[in-house]
Amino acid sequence: MNENVYPHNWSREGFLGDFVVALRPHPINEYTEVAGPHAPHRIDLTAVKAVDATDPAELPTAFARSRNDLVLSVSARSEPTPFVWRNAEYDEVHLVQEGELEYVTDWGTLAVRPGDFVFLPRAVSYRVVPTTPTTLRVIIETPEAVAMNPQAQPGMINAARAVRRPDPARVSQESGPTTLLIRTTDGITRFTMTNDPLAMTEIVYGRAPVWTVNLADIQPVAYLPAGGPPSHFAETPTKDLLLYTLSSRPGGRPPQHHNADYDELVFYFRGPAPYGGLDAPGTGIWIPKAVAHWGPREDPEGGYLAWLLESGGTIRLTAEGLAAAELMETSLFHPLVPAPGGVA
Repeated sequence: MNENVYPHNWSREGFLGDFVVALRPHPINEYTEVAGPHAPHRIDLTAVKAVDATDPAELPTAFARSRNDLVLSVSARSEPTPFVWRNAEYDEVHLVQEGELEYVTDWGTLAVRPGDFVFLPRAVSYRVVPTTPTTLRVIIETPEAVAMNPQAQPGMINAARAVRRPDPARVSQESGPTTLLIRTTDGITRFTMTNDPLAMTEIVYGRAPVWTVNLADIQPVAYLPAGGPPSHFAETPTKDLLLYTLSSRPGGRPPQHHNADYDELVFYFRGPAPYGGLDAPGTGIWIPKAVAHWGPREDPEGGYLAWLLESGGTIRLTAEGLAAAELMETSLFHPLVPAPGGVA
């Protein structure tokens, strides 16, 4: 690339709508100071104070929320949930960053490992049982139904090989009175059930709606030689929520980008190679919509695994999220260095 020419892409609907590419005489994403609520941040998920790490009766800790009721939380559970959980108004997607767990569901038990996305539709009942001493999960809640993008098969996901569902032969072994928590937008309702609601004899029709796929089994899409925009593998009906693999792939550095309709949250899962300034597993970034950014090269030697969440609703970090975050520059996603004599 000519050092005096800087491509810039402005796009609607994330990577799905109208776009225009222009050449700029200099980068348009550089800044030395920023103040206000719509500022890009780095987020260390391991630094979020997840209260369920020390108290099994606690719930995951929210670190971000959108104006369309999307909720992002962190769980660091080390002991089984002493209750059965049922979300009445939100679909859930869990990404396992660290550790291994078992989800004991209405239709059997699903064993999960690092890199697994676990899809739990609304009104599914489940209990979480860690099988390693420590765990870390990102939990996404959305009021819309989440489904695999039909176009993700078979090029991105080989569903027959990569998608797993609960084992109906491994059902809940609990008995007697059971606490059931049902989540709605206005709070938690607690039931004391006479018997375990997860007990099951067999599935006589259909298949369990709970499923998982591992990040390493989702193939990135690239349009050589430049790379091109990524493709999402899961979506909601209005596309308020889109999930992508942003793992390493062939191609050069992407152009500068204005995402007109989506906030972008990228989470670095693991290396060995870094993704720009991200090299610690569990590190994330938040780039609000309409803020220019110029991502790093996506083809470093050794490769890396990462994923992208696009939110149509504008994101704001919670107090717990801000406590684990820092201001960021939007080229390689390093912490923002203030100008001499200034404050970032």
